[in-house]
Amino acid sequence: MVFKITRRDLIGSALAAGAAGIIPGVARSAFAADSKLTAVEWGGDVVEAMKQIAAAQSASSFDWILHQGGAGAILPKIKASWPKTDFDYVAGWEGSFNSMVKEDWLETIDPADIPNLADLPEKIIIRDGKGNIKAVPRAVGGMYFGARTDIAPIEVMTIDDLLSPKLKGAICWPGPTQSMMLQIVALALHAGGSETNMEPGWKLMTELAKSGNIGRVAITDIDFTNSLTSGETSVGFFAEPGWAAVAKSFPVTRMTKSAGFKAFLYQSGFGVLKNRPNSKATLDFINFAIGPEMNSLYAKVAGEAPLNRKATTPDTLKHLAFTPEEFASFVYVPDYNIVLEQQDSWSKRWEQDIAPLL
Repeated sequence: MVFKITRRDLIGSALAAGAAGIIPGVARSAFAADSKLTAVEWGGDVVEAMKQIAAAQSASSFDWILHQGGAGAILPKIKASWPKTDFDYVAGWEGSFNSMVKEDWLETIDPADIPNLADLPEKIIIRDGKGNIKAVPRAVGGMYFGARTDIAPIEVMTIDDLLSPKLKGAICWPGPTQSMMLQIVALALHAGGSETNMEPGWKLMTELAKSGNIGRVAITDIDFTNSLTSGETSVGFFAEPGWAAVAKSFPVTRMTKSAGFKAFLYQSGFGVLKNRPNSKATLDFINFAIGPEMNSLYAKVAGEAPLNRKATTPDTLKHLAFTPEEFASFVYVPDYNIVLEQQDSWSKRWEQDIAPLL
């Protein structure tokens, strides 16, 4: 991620500066500010959302530290000073949280300390091998297939359609540094494999590369958005922010609830670090942040779908809001430990077997 993604849909009414900044209709916490928390967040719209949430309470004030690149970049910094750490919570996703769990850096979360956890989907909560809760999710983004509805040569209904001669040069495909190569996991799933059995995916990837249908390999987010917005290509697989950028100007079909495809969701959330004096204040803030009102605000500002079942999902994110039945049918949650462990070998396989065909 890796998932360093651009966030959008800024909230329409900005907060006033200083202590007077209050979101209309949102009451402030009654507590005086008595805790100073250091939080690690992504930049852009995400930290803007969290600053607005922080401004809606007064129990804690904040020092904000921004991720430099992907969320995994903070891990060596934590390791270098451990067991001392300067961070109360670190925003992350499955990959970075799983690494933190292995290092035993994260506090175990007692649901009694975060009552709003009860309104989040159980399936997406990260636990250790003993079943202990190790991170608190707040929202989800997605990686999925989609198309520019206005210019796609055919209606793509299944992955098999990607091989249609009518799509000659029309597909924008992620390069090996994008999307954790879940695009090839998607091919493997379609062909009867999975992240633990990738040969069916590589076979299908080879066929796709030979077909001539891939008109652009997107090494960066900009490669993807430029290719789709210019009309060079019209079908692809990419993360939510790329599709959202295209959808600002053109009609987009997002295949997140299509029977012929699987959507890959990634969560963003909070990991509470051990060895800090502010654990109670940190947990209280996280509980506040994932409550219905604040989770709705986060979704509106940060551009990720809220996870609290009582929160309001913006219309622009309805394609990432799933009922339990839809989640079971359309979403695939890979074993991210395996996915991350295989990145180097999959990248080498791409360069050796696929790149020469493109």
